[in-house]
Amino acid sequence: ADSLWVVKMFYSFQDKLNLYLLMEFLPGGDMMTLLMKKDTLTEEETQFYVAETVLAIDFIHQLGFIHRDIKPDNLLLDSKGHVKLSDFGLCTGLKKAHRTEFYRNLNHSQSNDLTFQHMNSKRKAETWKRNRRQLAFSTVGTPDYIAPEVFMQTGYNKLCDWWSLGVIMFEMLIGYPPFCSETPQETYKKVMSWKETLVFPPEVPISERAKALILRFCCEADHRIGAAGVDEIKRNGFFEGVDYDHIRERPAAIPIEIKSIDDTSNFDEFPESDILQPSSE
Repeated sequence: ADSLWVVKMFYSFQDKLNLYLLMEFLPGGDMMTLLMKKDTLTEEETQFYVAETVLAIDFIHQLGFIHRDIKPDNLLLDSKGHVKLSDFGLCTGLKKAHRTEFYRNLNHSQSNDLTFQHMNSKRKAETWKRNRRQLAFSTVGTPDYIAPEVFMQTGYNKLCDWWSLGVIMFEMLIGYPPFCSETPQETYKKVMSWKETLVFPPEVPISERAKALILRFCCEADHRIGAAGVDEIKRNGFFEGVDYDHIRERPAAIPIEIKSIDDTSNFDEFPESDILQPSSE
């Protein structure tokens, strides 16, 4: 789609072993890297990035798609610091039945998360940041941002994307997502027990408006904000003063420094990987 809110794909081609995608380059980096550099964002900064992400998610919903993988890694920043959605590998049409079994299998594993539970917010944020790099490169990834209904066998709808945004908003303000644990197994269990595990640490002060919006995103799907349409989200008190019609024309909340057209300094370091070469036979 040709949109200000979605990363463009210009070409795709393949050989016998690999599929290649030629995508738009966004030199501002991604939200994951920004959060690792900044630790936390102010409420004003959070308001800006969450508001832009609301518009981006609504855009793909209007096309009839659920993203299903909304997370900081997939919120890219253009040269001026504005948000664009990327990575539609899990994106599916709204008209299909949406179910998943992969993460449910994690429940059969046993692990111990007691050490992590007793950390204060600063230590949790440091541990999360240290582990986050590994998770970004993992083929399994992390279930931190996935809505609980996605794990269940009853199906889900586009509201799962709003849950994910609530988790990201929590991470922006607190420094780590609400269900982060030492292992994906423990994270899965925390997500499924969100009524007990979604807790705001008292040592990190955030406004009641911010807390209320996060709890409206991260709640039962039937009561989740956005169920009545995106305007329900845009009217929320946390977004007071946001000019949605001209948000991309205003300066980004955090200025982006670009030294050249091919500057990659705003991205995290990626490990080198070998591309499989097709045989000459």
